[in-house]
Amino acid sequence: MNLCKPICIAENRTASVVIVSQGFPRAAAILAKYLKKITDADFTIQETTTVYPSIILKCADHGESGFLYRIFDKDIEIEAGNEQAMVYAVYDWLERVVGCRYYSRTYEYIPFDANLTVCFEEHSFSPILQYREIHYRDFFDPEFAEKHKMIPQCKRDENWGFWCHSFQTLCPPEEYFDEHPEYFSLYEGKRVGKNAQLCLSNPDVFDIVLKNLKKHMAENPNAKYWSVSQNDNAAYCQCEKCREMNERDGSPMGSVLNFVNRIAEHFPDKVISTLAYWYTRKAPAITRPAENVHIMLCNIEANRGLPIETDEKSSGSRQELLDWKEICQNVFLWDYCIQFRNLVSPFPNLRVLGPNIRFFVENNVRSLFSQSNREIGGEFHELRGYLLAKLMWDPYINEREVMIDFLNGYYKQAGPVILQYIDLIHDEMEKAGGELNIFGGPLDAKDTYLREELFRQYEALFEEAFSLTQGDADAQFRVKTAALPIYYAGIVLEYGDREEKLRRIEKFAEQARKTGLVMVEEWKITVDKFVTDAMAKI
Repeated sequence: MNLCKPICIAENRTASVVIVSQGFPRAAAILAKYLKKITDADFTIQETTTVYPSIILKCADHGESGFLYRIFDKDIEIEAGNEQAMVYAVYDWLERVVGCRYYSRTYEYIPFDANLTVCFEEHSFSPILQYREIHYRDFFDPEFAEKHKMIPQCKRDENWGFWCHSFQTLCPPEEYFDEHPEYFSLYEGKRVGKNAQLCLSNPDVFDIVLKNLKKHMAENPNAKYWSVSQNDNAAYCQCEKCREMNERDGSPMGSVLNFVNRIAEHFPDKVISTLAYWYTRKAPAITRPAENVHIMLCNIEANRGLPIETDEKSSGSRQELLDWKEICQNVFLWDYCIQFRNLVSPFPNLRVLGPNIRFFVENNVRSLFSQSNREIGGEFHELRGYLLAKLMWDPYINEREVMIDFLNGYYKQAGPVILQYIDLIHDEMEKAGGELNIFGGPLDAKDTYLREELFRQYEALFEEAFSLTQGDADAQFRVKTAALPIYYAGIVLEYGDREEKLRRIEKFAEQARKTGLVMVEEWKITVDKFVTDAMAKI
């Protein structure tokens, strides 16, 4: 039986309720702003009131990010335990109840109803993942991140003194190596300074790291999390004492975790984070993380084309998480949704996002960072970011339904055709064995899901999508942006005769520049260089 009581929010562009902020002024202002957009009515915000009916923002503990909203008597009550959670609650209510959609930083759907009446059942939710960050440009924007209940990078920076790869900061080789090469790793028979690791069995190194960490903490006393972690290379120390620790633990993590545990003893009120990355991914056999030590596991070797839980190609990454689960109750997972060397290339991993996140949370992952394209754009960055956000908030949503809702809202009339393309390229990738490498690109798939016969089908689908959006310039622009990866693949694979190649390069260059796309390979290759090199081959 439906017990929902309809509540009139506005009638004939006139507000029928007041907003009661009760200590949540920012959330109240957001609610008033969006209700104004929806109804064209002006809504009064009051700190307290006895006037009925009202939308009342109430303080109640639902966890760090959780909330509840319901209809109670003649009022709508929205509950959360802090301002951030209340902001999440307001955006969620506007989305679930009123029908708003936050598709990208530059495009959202706001329904208009001058006579808005709502009716909904009580809804409460507190997420499994306590920390949720997506490393796409859109989510660098704090407002957009909040709409999806994600942590923006600027908020992370408030809580983290060091994020990762901090050995080079805590014991800089340019300061110490010349006089004390013994402070740095003995690797392949010689001490290495630049781009190396530390000799973690050296007592002077411990003292230097401790002293410098205390100095940085004093400069940033509000930061709770401090990474004491390896640099971004595999040149770890192989001196006798470090090797003994590593052999005892059956992993190079042995020397790292022993060192980090000792550092953590000096900072019981802080969380000391360290990476399980590259050569330290394997959990130690004996040493255990101290209570205030935080393990950031990076699954960089996992295959991205099939679910990690069942894919044989990801057996190593799967076992690493299962092993850390046994000794760490709150794993921070650094996941990858990017092709570093081909940022704009087709990357059909959308079907694994849901299964992977469900596998993560069912094995003690409580913090998730998705390393996506930090540059502008990237293949389906709006859709992939949207799906990631929904799944990080609730891993058990129906991601297929969410994707269809997004495609139809974002690409309008072309949504079903874009879905055909997504299904076709994923089907073909899976038929070919599901191999998808974060350091791969179009040449790896030339004989499988990007072979010329299929490529022609993909191009035809996008041509159909263009024609379906001819009357909507904004939707067509978004479709043309979605086609950039196909243009890119065709250019790399050199499909077609000279005239076709020229047209494809021109289409890619024109749309890429209109979208502000700068890089096609992280750090190295710009759009201009890519286009110039492609033209030179014709």
